[in-house]
Amino acid sequence: MTGDGLGVEAVLLDADDTLYDTRSAMHAAGAAAASALWPDADPERLAQAGVRFRDDPEGHFAAYTRGEIEFDEMRRARLAELAAWLDRPADGDWWDEFEDRYEPAFLAAMTAFDDVRPAVAALRAAGLAVGVLTNSSGEYTRAKLAAARLDDLFDVVCSRDTLGFGKPDARAFHEACRRLGSEPALTLYVGDEVATDPLGAADAGLAAAWLVRDGVPDERSGRLVEARKIPVIASLAEVPGLVAPDAARFGPGERGR
Repeated sequence: MTGDGLGVEAVLLDADDTLYDTRSAMHAAGAAAASALWPDADPERLAQAGVRFRDDPEGHFAAYTRGEIEFDEMRRARLAELAAWLDRPADGDWWDEFEDRYEPAFLAAMTAFDDVRPAVAALRAAGLAVGVLTNSSGEYTRAKLAAARLDDLFDVVCSRDTLGFGKPDARAFHEACRRLGSEPALTLYVGDEVATDPLGAADAGLAAAWLVRDGVPDERSGRLVEARKIPVIASLAEVPGLVAPDAARFGPGERGR
């Protein structure tokens, strides 16, 4: 691309809390499942059970991302931590009942952000390929994309199980670029988790943007991305203007020149 843009030919997007509101869905589903499974637990903690489950204070999701454990093992470990936090017996086998209650509530609550389709349409109209790179599993990502009604949208969807490990490992970014048909230096990556997404992408040689949908960046993270000259955006609606100044004004079917 030419002009004042970043000079890229493709865009990779994170999935969770970039394309769809995973945080809210997990908070709602986790509270509902825990309340149904353990109705006699502390009510204040039950109300926060979804937050606790998502926060994953023992870092099991990070271990899964690094390829140290598999998806089901990671989820079971997070549930065991949640049960202990709610003072449930440590040897309880809660998995099947929790999943039976959690998954339908989670997928029913999954909604796409309003800026996703218009941004992707503008990028395609400007001639850019658009794909997804996520640290979630492939099967779970397909379910989330379908629930959010975004499963028809992307050229490529790469997940943690594409290689057996995920972001911020540079090889995950490079493999996603290869599958998208773009060079890393000519690819923009956009995501919301500062270390995993913009900093990881920049370390892998991609252009990067940090998506901060709500509030303002924390001071330390803000300094880190500023030092790397990584733009901070509040919406995916800003992405077309980052990569090609004219892209934001093209409608579907129009092409940049």
